[in-house]
Amino acid sequence: MQVFSTTSDSKEELASLSKRLMALALDVLLILALVGIADMLTFSSDDQALLLKPERLLHLLLGWLYFAGAESCTCQGTLGKYLLGLRVTSATGQRIGFKAASVRYFAKPITLLTVLLRFLSNGTPNTGIPFHDALSKSRVVLR
Repeated sequence: MQVFSTTSDSKEELASLSKRLMALALDVLLILALVGIADMLTFSSDDQALLLKPERLLHLLLGWLYFAGAESCTCQGTLGKYLLGLRVTSATGQRIGFKAASVRYFAKPITLLTVLLRFLSNGTPNTGIPFHDALSKSRVVLR
């Protein structure tokens, strides 16, 4: 009988905050382009209501499916992460599931808010694991 260890023996290097932010910027540009195309192809219910349009639910769904789907598939990352040589893994170095990728997506705004507040208060950047990674038990490593 063989026993398999659940910890990863490989010492993968965690991605830096700057690389992660550049990957996020590339992904946001892609999502904004897709949202623009979706806005052109759908009819707006109310052009005066900027943020309270029902189409915003479609945009949220599109972003969630893009991020969670790409991070849980075999490529282990979005297009931005792939271009910058990053991948999302579990704490054991395996591919994360769709549930963990969804937790990452919906907790990411909290992490972005804390990073922004730390930057505005001239605090030192946190070199530990970000909140959304700790919550989903995942990490972003170099390929």
